Amino acid sequence: MRIKAIGVFTVLAVALMVGSADAATAWPGGSATQTADGSNVFGKNLSGLSFESDQVVWAVKNGPSTLYRLVPSGSTWKVESKRSLKFKNGKGDPDAEGVVSTPDGLFVVTERDNDNGDVSSPMVLKFGTGSNAAAEWKLPGMPSVDPNEGPEGISWIPDSFLTAQGFKDDAGKLYNPADHPNHGTGLIAVGLEATGGIFLYALQDTGAKLVAKFASGQKQVMDLEWEKDRLWASCDDNCSGRATTLAIVQGRFALKATYDRPAKLPNVNLEGFAIAPTCVNGKKTVLWSDDDNTKSHALHTGSLNCTA
Repeated sequence: MRIKAIGVFTVLAVALMVGSADAATAWPGGSATQTADGSNVFGKNLSGLSFESDQVVWAVKNGPSTLYRLVPSGSTWKVESKRSLKFKNGKGDPDAEGVVSTPDGLFVVTERDNDNGDVSSPMVLKFGTGSNAAAEWKLPGMPSVDPNEGPEGISWIPDSFLTAQGFKDDAGKLYNPADHPNHGTGLIAVGLEATGGIFLYALQDTGAKLVAKFASGQKQVMDLEWEKDRLWASCDDNCSGRATTLAIVQGRFALKATYDRPAKLPNVNLEGFAIAPTCVNGKKTVLWSDDDNTKSHALHTGSLNCTA
């Protein structure tokens, strides 16, 4: 959710985690965007987005905690189903800030329990078909930040890519999926709003293992998106809607590019960002969610060049 103020610790953390961003270039796709939902379908607090396929998008609302399954309806997306979310014990109101659909299942990142909103509690929850989380992991290794400035974005990076690119963990060791039993087929990337830092976790049966952390090139992160061979980190109007991309260079993730938002995309509280998996006529569909539901719309759509 939107940051109102930051303290001395957060300022120091930002300086350590952001790194130097390149000068932004124009959005590598169409300049035109349009609203992609009906009037007041979601209200406020729509936060994370993730394509399961070209025909299915998952979205989360951070309060009250809600998971939506969206399907196309002409030029917009409609709610096919929705459900309230709870922690594994069936209690609480998870502050669901991001969602990602993966081959290993559906994962949601939370920064706290809204029923105890003054306490930071960064977690990743896995959901099946019910409202209660099927599994949950506390996230170690993050700096202490305000409860409302915690994990905001989530994505998934396949092991096959990491090993092919010679990815190394923070200790400089070549990444070996076998070192993390039962973690699935990839690592979960989590973006920390307060610092713009990105943290990679192996979600094991014994708990979440922090494998690596690195700067996003943004002062804040609102969502993460894995696309083909790069990781996107998006920001809201605190960064004028810019997005960065990161790729593996000499075994570590490094800043690749910085892009302005599309020229006609409103500079609003864009907390969700997702890219469709399929290229059609040289373009991929992109979705953004506006946490503030500006002018009664929470979804915007545009395009990304497939060759970008």
